Amino acid sequence: MLTAGLLTSTVCALAIGLTSAPAGAAAPRDQGWWTATNPLPAPPDVPARGLLIQAGPGGSPTAFAAVLYELDPGATASTLTLTIAPTSATTPSATLQVCALLQPIVHPEQGGPITDAPPYDCSRKATAAPESNSYKFDASGLASDRLVAVAILPTGPVDRVVLSAPDGASLATEQAPTPATPSASDAATAVAPPAPEPAPFAGALADTLAAGAAPSVELNRPGVAATGPSSVSPTPASVPPRPSTAGGFIPVVSKTPEKAAPLMVLFLVVGSLGGASLWLYAGRQRGDASAPA
Repeated sequence: MLTAGLLTSTVCALAIGLTSAPAGAAAPRDQGWWTATNPLPAPPDVPARGLLIQAGPGGSPTAFAAVLYELDPGATASTLTLTIAPTSATTPSATLQVCALLQPIVHPEQGGPITDAPPYDCSRKATAAPESNSYKFDASGLASDRLVAVAILPTGPVDRVVLSAPDGASLATEQAPTPATPSASDAATAVAPPAPEPAPFAGALADTLAAGAAPSVELNRPGVAATGPSSVSPTPASVPPRPSTAGGFIPVVSKTPEKAAPLMVLFLVVGSLGGASLWLYAGRQRGDASAPA
């Protein structure tokens, strides 16, 4: 019963104390793309504030992009969605990857020199294939110090992808649950803790007192450990045998030594006086008998 009550209280506290976390979205604080062909003009299929990702010989990109998002306190990153620019010369089914930046975007340029591009590290990355004319990356493991800063790179040797400008819904976020203040009705319906069960000794003592038996020690006495009632019946006091009346003599027996001592002294005094009187009387008789002679 006690365990069930505690479990119910815990579940109620969790249900009252936590609120659902609303989903949100964010726009990039900084963005840009850089190319090795700068200072040539940007290709005409790249829209304003759009992004160009293009592979180059030897595995190094000739153009790549980067975006940086700043998260609100308590928010976590969920999904990064980048849309393919319409009417662009994008390689069909090209797979892209995002890698964590090693430093913030210092030069947020559109088609700037590749030497201005921020460095990146692909030990933390996420990949995605085009889906419904967009790329959706799992960005949950790419956040650091409330920032989601990634480089957008090609994966194939001949891939070329043009992306539209990231909007305010490009990065989905989730807010961490926050404790909620319980209302008056919630406090009134809170589960009260169950009353403690009586101890085994208390129950045994109650049974003993109800049966009329006295406990062996006094309860609530400091320094004395309470024990249960004794099951041994008290031994009745021994009754002295009645004196025999044979011969007509009933000895006088005092029940207490304190009363017997004065009686014995009185008997001795009376006996001594009686003996002295008999001795004087006998001497006087002998004197009267010898006088005529």
